[in-house]
Amino acid sequence: MLVRRRVVSFALLLVGLVAGGGCGSSPARMNADAGGQGGVGGAGGVGGAVGVGGAVGSGGRGGTVGAGGVGGTTGAGAAAGMGGVGGAGGSGGVTGTGGAGGTPIAFYPLDMNDVTILVPLPTSSSTPVLLRGGDLVDDGTALVPRALFDRLVDSERKDFGLLPMYERLHLVAVRFDLCDRHLPGACPEAEDARLRLVFQPIQDATGTSAGGADDVGFHAFYTIRNDEIAGAVAALRDLARMAPAQTGALRVSPALSAANPGAYAAAVRAFVRRYGGEARIVRLTMNALLLNFAQVHWVLRGIEKKGDAFVDIPIVGATAVSEAVVLSGSAGYDVTPIADTPPGLRGAITQFMFDTALAAQQREYLAALPAVDNPLTHTAETVPCVSCHVSTVVMYARGLTSGIDPLSIPGRYTSRFDLSVMGGRSYDTPRTIRALGYLRKDPMISQRVVNETAQTLAEIEARFPPPP
Repeated sequence: MLVRRRVVSFALLLVGLVAGGGCGSSPARMNADAGGQGGVGGAGGVGGAVGVGGAVGSGGRGGTVGAGGVGGTTGAGAAAGMGGVGGAGGSGGVTGTGGAGGTPIAFYPLDMNDVTILVPLPTSSSTPVLLRGGDLVDDGTALVPRALFDRLVDSERKDFGLLPMYERLHLVAVRFDLCDRHLPGACPEAEDARLRLVFQPIQDATGTSAGGADDVGFHAFYTIRNDEIAGAVAALRDLARMAPAQTGALRVSPALSAANPGAYAAAVRAFVRRYGGEARIVRLTMNALLLNFAQVHWVLRGIEKKGDAFVDIPIVGATAVSEAVVLSGSAGYDVTPIADTPPGLRGAITQFMFDTALAAQQREYLAALPAVDNPLTHTAETVPCVSCHVSTVVMYARGLTSGIDPLSIPGRYTSRFDLSVMGGRSYDTPRTIRALGYLRKDPMISQRVVNETAQTLAEIEARFPPPP
């Protein structure tokens, strides 16, 4: 990868010199080392020495010989690198002795679709776009360890109708975060980062089914050690460099949806294999529609690593280790157990409570929803599981029925990045509580996922800024 980046960057430098503008790349996408003095030579001769000067400085100040040398950009020597035989041009090129990297450093800023990647659905369940849950990674272990999967699913499968699905698990979303976000606010720099992967069982279309993703999802968290974070961010920027333009709202990955996504898909696959696997997994959660109920009924539960063992995750505000969610009304949910955290949450998501409240009380209820979605005020460890999954659709539905403008509710997260959820259908699909992934063939993207993605980008920019 390093060799490729040197070649690409040097080629960009040459393009800039031919154009007569030094480094001709857009400031928004590239910053180059200033380059050393090119030396007195280079006035004539065969240019090879000048070219060598530009390439030798693999990281120092000699990379822009043509710009700084007397012979580099002038006279006959510039057009063909005419500086070599006399040796003087060669000396100029070697002035990058300072450096291991005189090549310009390409800086590619990250955007929403670079750190959260919603994978397109496969054309067939037998051909995953990226990986299956049971696929092996670099350390020889499965992305989703079978024992952990069975521990989550077995307690529900027998009584509640979960179908066999491990072999059908496809990777449908890839996320990066700078920490585990135990507490609201920015990630402490000493903490490990997280690779977050979402898996769903995929089925092909049949005479009775449209196919696509089942309303079941598994969210796996993997440790990226603190000393690996800079390398992981660099890898994400390499991915961004490979991708077509994909700024704007979070949506199904433009890069993986492009006409020829092979190289990008291979690079994402390599990133996941590098940082995934059984040795790194620290948490696995499940959000599943249960089939043996007359009602639309989901269960949420999870396990996480404590010391050397995995333990059940208790629901916030309760001792129970699973949460039942039943659709009640057009966009209402009866939840057991449920903690009213933040205050007003229960009134917002329970349709009867909201519909019978006075206007002032309705506004107080709705204030809980932007608080849930704001990573600066709450995390998944401070609110009930269901809250982040239903806040998007509930806010949209309550705004329509009450006439209250959601944008008028205080406490909303703000960012310079695009916080729209219109790249998915979470906002108007009450029959699923999927925060990121698919319901059949419809993409789902929640406000919490969007806000967390924007916050991660802001923190990456602050911690790993562009070169001066």
